[in-house]
Formats: sequence, structure tokens, C-alpha cells
Amino acid sequence: MADRQRVAVVGCGSIGRAHLESYRRAGVEIAAVCDLDRDRLAAAGDEFGVGRRFERYEDLLAADRYDLVSVCTMPATHREVAVAALAAGANVLCEKPPALNAAEVAAMIRAAQEAGRFLTFGFNMRYLPNARILKRFVEAGGLGRPVYTRAWTFASDIPWWGKHWVKSISGGGVLASTAVHILDLALWMAGDPRPMTASASMTRLFPAKRGGTAPDEASAAAFDVEDTFSGHIRFEDGSWMTLEGGWSYDRLDYSYSFEMTGERAAIRFDPMQIVSERDGAPVDITSEYLAPAEQAAATWQGGWRGAINDEIADVVAAVRDGRAPMVTARQALTVQATMDALYRSAEAGLEVAVEIPVAHAAT
Repeated sequence: MADRQRVAVVGCGSIGRAHLESYRRAGVEIAAVCDLDRDRLAAAGDEFGVGRRFERYEDLLAADRYDLVSVCTMPATHREVAVAALAAGANVLCEKPPALNAAEVAAMIRAAQEAGRFLTFGFNMRYLPNARILKRFVEAGGLGRPVYTRAWTFASDIPWWGKHWVKSISGGGVLASTAVHILDLALWMAGDPRPMTASASMTRLFPAKRGGTAPDEASAAAFDVEDTFSGHIRFEDGSWMTLEGGWSYDRLDYSYSFEMTGERAAIRFDPMQIVSERDGAPVDITSEYLAPAEQAAATWQGGWRGAINDEIADVVAAVRDGRAPMVTARQALTVQATMDALYRSAEAGLEVAVEIPVAHAAT
């Protein structure tokens, strides 16, 4: 492999442009970009100095070979683009949610195995400063065995910048497009426990709430996903998690966080806090584990860009060093299977099993 990696980005919307900016910072060669929207393609190509521009990902893959391809399209096309890129010899960084369902993610994993390349996903909250600090505390044994997690993502607006509100394109609403981040983060923090069952309730408050925010009548008419939900997940080790989310939550600020109770202590993601028992009473011990600079950095607010930069740097280093990146495809498969179960439960009105499909390539 050449010393300077050659990467391509498929999808030049807001997240695709964030990938492009991070690749530029990482010093790799941005060899090609792709987008069905000609204006968006031209704007991205001009801004990042990329001469090779394609409207079809098939043409991009046929034109050259790449060390790494970022798939920044909507979930409806994640599987087909990722599988094609892997078959063409590229490693793949695919945005979240992983796909429309777990069967698609399993097919992507098999394609990666057959190609001898890695497949990773854009769960960039793992790279935030407070996530890394808390993970360090957990791995050092400070939390003890995780017992119960409460995770939530409450937003006061609908993400109209992409068709996250059309189920056939996005795979779901606030759970698939927003809460997926905190679900992955909480599972990773807890050491990837195996989910066994899930139960959920969900509904759509739009247009009774936020109806006036739709960019046009067609968008409002196409809105067919949940914008409010809550769920309960049971794990094989006896621990459990509650997960809540909303796009129409009536509060004045965003709140994306989790609280995790362990046998020795408890942690909160944002605002970050570590609490332990001393002489029979809970005591805030956060400062014992943080240097002053870490205390100032320990927030996700405004940290998305830095997290994506660090995510891209990790993936670029993984290609260079021949190792796996932080986010593994099997972890993403568990996240997707858990979301699938929550959707099935809400539709059936019953607790259901979390079904994780086999993802081994045929031998």
C-alpha cells in the first residue's frame, strides 16, 4: 500500500463534508467524491480540490482503487455501496445507523470477510473526551460490574437536513437516526453485553408538535417515523438498560447522555460525573480522575467536529497499521439488532427476543 492513502467519499451532504474535512486534516489523498446531486457534488469537489467526481458510486469504484471509502449516504443504500466498495478492494467506514436491518449488516460483514478488508461504522461519540475518560475508569475496574443504564437523547427539533423522517430511506426515526449514537456508546461503555430481549413503546407527535418547522408540504406529508419512544433492554449477564428519545421534547436544550450504575460506583456521561460510596454515603469523585485540562474538555457540547476528526484519524491509522479500528462491525451488528427488536416490540406491543444474525462468510 502506498505511504499516502487514497480515499473516496460517497455522499457529499453534511456528514460527507465532515469526513472530507477530517481526511484533509489527516493528510491523505482525497482521490474521488460521489453524489447524485450535481450541485452538491460540484461544491464538495471545489472546496476540497477533488477533480474526480462521480454521480454514480459504481463509476467511482470502476474508475480506480482506493484504500478507504467513506459511505455517507442514507441508510437505504449503506449495504449496497459498502458491499460494492469492499468487493472493489477498499476498507469501508460507513455512517450510522449501520443499515435498514441486521440482516443487511450481516451481509456487509460477510463481504468484508470475503474481501479481507475491514468494515467500521461512524459511532463517533466514542471519541469524545468524556467518553474516553469514563471508559478508562470502567476498564480500570472503578465502576465494577455494570448493573443498570439509563440512556436518553432528547432534542427539541427535527433533523430536516436529511430524510431521516422517511422510514424507507432512514430505517426509522429518532431511534435509528439519533438515539443510535447513545445506544452504541452505552453498550460499549458497559463492555458489550449481549442483549437478550427488548420492549418498547413509540409514537409520532408530528405535526401536532413541530408541524410548522417542516421545510415544505411534501416533507410534512412524507413524515412517517416515530419521533418519541422509550425502551427496555435485558442482557444475558443480568444487567438492563432503559433508552429514551424524542425530536419534539419540550425543553430548551438538547440532552444526550446516560447514567450507568455499577457494583462499585456510578457514572454519568454529560455533564460528566463519577460518584462512589465513601463511609456509607455517595461522594462525587470526578476530580480524582481528571487533570484540569481534561475537566475543561469533558463535554460533548460542541465536540462533534473533534470527535469526527479523531474517528477519521483512527480509521486512517488502522488502514496504515493493518489493525482493526475502535468500532468493530460486530458491535454495530449488535446495535442494529437491538434497534430492530425495539421496533418489532413497539409494533407488536410485546417484549421480543433480540435476534443477532450469523455474520460468518461461507467457507
